[in-house]
Amino acid sequence: CAVMAVFGFKFKKQDLRDIVSEFAPHAPGLCLEAFEILVAERRRIFGERDRALRMFSALDAEDRGYLDLRSFRNLCAATCRPAANRSTEIFYDMDRSKSGSVTFSDFEAYLAGP
Repeated sequence: CAVMAVFGFKFKKQDLRDIVSEFAPHAPGLCLEAFEILVAERRRIFGERDRALRMFSALDAEDRGYLDLRSFRNLCAATCRPAANRSTEIFYDMDRSKSGSVTFSDFEAYLAGP
């Protein structure tokens, strides 16, 4: 656990057991090469998610945990005129759950593409 923590990730012991059994099912641990690949992949995944969360938080100016159409239109009008003309279309594209609000999950799925 300490080695993973050095790289910026803290895993539960069961998670580590699962990783070792996936990458080295018949070995007592991971070789350095497998460990480096694993860390690089985890950094990529967590880095993308962190970036998406920071972007969503910037859009969620009222810190409600979701975006609504009114606040999204106002934000676009104030910060990005070209997007303001398409703000309704963009909002409904992001609202993957069709709930009338954009959650972080909706936003993350929108960034990932179709």
